[in-house]
Parts: sequence; C-alpha cells; structure tokens
Amino acid sequence: MSSGGFFMRILIVDDHPIFREALGSLLERFYPGAAVFEVGSVEEAVGVLTQYVQFDLIMLDVFLPGDDGATGLALIREKTPQTPVVIMSGADDADIAHKLIEQGARGYIAKSAGAGEVKNALHLILAGEIYISPSLLAGNGNRIVVAPEDEAAAAEPEVDDLPGVASLTPRQQAVLRLMAKGLPNKSIARELHCSDGTVKLHVSAILRALHVRNRTEAVLAASRLGAN
Repeated sequence: MSSGGFFMRILIVDDHPIFREALGSLLERFYPGAAVFEVGSVEEAVGVLTQYVQFDLIMLDVFLPGDDGATGLALIREKTPQTPVVIMSGADDADIAHKLIEQGARGYIAKSAGAGEVKNALHLILAGEIYISPSLLAGNGNRIVVAPEDEAAAAEPEVDDLPGVASLTPRQQAVLRLMAKGLPNKSIARELHCSDGTVKLHVSAILRALHVRNRTEAVLAASRLGAN
C-alpha cells in the first residue's frame, strides 16, 4: 500500500481530539488523498465499521474510557479482521505491547514517537510486518546486546544468557538487533554495509536458530530475548 495512486481509508480511534487531529494531519501528509475518519471511542469505531466499506488502516489508543485495550481490539478485529490495527499509546509497557500483538494488533507505537518513526512503522506494517517501538523494548531491558565481530569473545557470557542466540554469529546478532528495532532488510543492509542478499541469508539463519517460521515471529521472539 502506497500513497501513489492508492486511495486509503484510515480510522483513528482516540479520546483526545487534539491528538486525533494531529495524527490525522500527519497521516494525510504521509498518504495524500487518504480519507481519514476520527472517532473518540471503540463504540463509535464499531458503528463506523458497520456503516462503511473496508478500511486500510486503523490507529487505536490502547486505553480508552471504559476499555482495557484488549477488549476494544477484539471488538474492532471482529468487525474487520483483515484490516491492520496499530496501537498508539502513552504507556511504555512491553508486556502490554506483546499481549496486544499476540491478540492481533499489527503494531504498537509509543505516542512519544516522532514523525519519522511513525512513517517507518506504518511502512513496515502495511508491508505485512510487525512493529513495536524500540523505546518499549529498551524500557523493559529487552535489549539485545551485540558486540563488534572483533569483540565477539568478550560478548559471549551475555550472549549465552539469551536463549537461541548463542548459535548465531556476531553479524547475525547485529541483524537480529536491527530487526527488533523494526528496520526492513534494505535499512539493515545500509547499517551493516552489506548487500540485501546477505541480509536475507542472515535472516534465514536467525529464523532457524529461533525456531520461528517467519520474520514477524522472529521480531516478537527477539523482543523477549533480554527477559529472563
């Protein structure tokens, strides 16, 4: 999904009018010509979803009055199971993020995120990836510790404490860390000064080591690696 020639319908569900308006303006800047709908509750969102055709993206506040986040997500996904639902929250809680991702949210973006992060996150999510703001992962100590290749020996004690990572090379650990930050393969290749093909090979090795089926599951697994 891109802004070029693609008409998007986006629904923002948040009880703060100022935030809704600001986010709506940002999304219209990202996707010129998009139709952005704004509502202040899950109940209103369900009404809109009942009346209108398929939406392409839903931005949902995790904590709305009378809603625990998971319930609102479930109600919205019941109405439109194919639409990507992205959580935007002021709660920097990795446990909540993981719970909502497991229940079907496609992303969890901190409200403190800048425009660049939001744009990158939505690009990944609309391409089928899962995104969790790096600030949430770091805030709970779920940071993957990676050393340069020439310092690999010094990093071994920390690596051994992370299930599934001990078998990875230092370069694969670096790829895994950048995957956990939500970077796509091209950005990882630029960061590590290598080709896209090399990154794809590393990603395949990471999937095998973590015993997961795809990149989405790898991102979720990577975000937990620092939690013992």
